[in-house]
Amino acid sequence: MFWAGFAFLVLLAGCVVMSKVYGWRKDALIVMRGQLIAIAQELETQQAPPAQPEPQRRDAEAAVARASEGRQPDRVARVQERPSRGLTEAQKKSVIGALAPFRGQKFSVACIADDPEGKSFAGDIVTLLRAAGWDFPESVIAEATYSKEPIGLSVVVNTGQTVTPSVLRPTSMLVKAFADVGLMPRDATFADPNVPRDRIEILVGRNRSPP
Repeated sequence: MFWAGFAFLVLLAGCVVMSKVYGWRKDALIVMRGQLIAIAQELETQQAPPAQPEPQRRDAEAAVARASEGRQPDRVARVQERPSRGLTEAQKKSVIGALAPFRGQKFSVACIADDPEGKSFAGDIVTLLRAAGWDFPESVIAEATYSKEPIGLSVVVNTGQTVTPSVLRPTSMLVKAFADVGLMPRDATFADPNVPRDRIEILVGRNRSPP
């Protein structure tokens, strides 16, 4: 099955990058092994979508090519600059329902300094998780500069807590809930020794696709 195979390739890649150094948060981020295992197990149970018949696939590709002729610069611009991030009321209810069983879980939120859209969206994240009963003990949203600016949304936990069930369970559900409403990919989960051991940190990066 394609997705199961892909998941295990991601897991293998995660094992390799565990030894690499990143530019975020003192260059200490590594892919979180436990989360990748959970994702791989979940994807293994899913069925791959049925393949599109070859004639229909060619027709669809031709239609896309015709529709995009002469508009490539506009499409690239839209990829680089997206509208402000947000959720519908139905999506908010979905996230709150998924996270409510972990009421009392402490979390923090960080964003890039001098990024108004990111800071505004970080505030929305705080409001959303508080509505689910999660505890935001910080007085303000953290703002920081990064040698390599993060893109999109990421979830970060303490390096020593990556296999601790009390942290892994709410972290896995948080990632799943955010991924289900399109806020982040399921593999954007990292570990950092600077994150407090009892916290889950949501890192709000730039609102654009990587170059």
